Amino acid sequence: MKRISAAVGSAEIENGDELFVERGSVEMVGLARALNRMRTRIRTMIENRTRMLRSVSHDLRTPLTRLRLRAERMDDGLIRTAMLSDIQHIEDLVDETLTYLRNDVSTEKLQRVDIASVLQTVCAEFSDVGFPVSYSGPDRLLGWCKPNALARAITNLCDNGVRFAGNVTVALTQTDTGARIAVVDDGPGIPITARARVFEPFFKEDTSRGGMSKHGFGLGLSIVADIIQCHGGKIELQDNQPTGLVVTVDLPNGPSVQPS
Repeated sequence: MKRISAAVGSAEIENGDELFVERGSVEMVGLARALNRMRTRIRTMIENRTRMLRSVSHDLRTPLTRLRLRAERMDDGLIRTAMLSDIQHIEDLVDETLTYLRNDVSTEKLQRVDIASVLQTVCAEFSDVGFPVSYSGPDRLLGWCKPNALARAITNLCDNGVRFAGNVTVALTQTDTGARIAVVDDGPGIPITARARVFEPFFKEDTSRGGMSKHGFGLGLSIVADIIQCHGGKIELQDNQPTGLVVTVDLPNGPSVQPS
């Protein structure tokens, strides 16, 4: 029972391998087999839903392209401008939805990499195009992570920060249990009442971050939460002083996280 309980706690639906080893007494074998079948059914349901949403999103592109071409042939005016704006809004939503549905997070393997280098690269990409994003921390910090997924998560957090704040800092520190990444900005912050829901897909809070509903579609933080969960990590939102938001990401040790 302890073995099966531990396996349930660490279960990942995306993992196609058999998770619950079917051994032991007749009752334990039956329980493990039932759990494996349930897991397979859930995975199939999720895959079918994801496939359907991807298909719908792709199929929207053709009529949107036709609408854009027709609108661009119209005479200049308020109607033409409004139509092109609405078409662009729908295209952006399709693109962000497809990004959210990407499954590369679960398939990317954990690697021992220089986490500091991953974060420095993300910050450099922002600063190179004029955004006030800086890195603070050790020049090198080795740890276990999915580097592409982690870079994507921190990019989303920085992108969210530069939309609403004047400055964003990505700070890296070593902890007793792993590595801690803090993305700090000096913007308006997020109200405490909204923090419990900002990681939900498509959730947007009108009063948070100075009008979040006008920026994005509520998927950026959902993607971050999924990535950190795949790492077995933890993410928290806190107030920055005197103003702003601190997004803290705690990544657990793989075999080890050590500076060098």
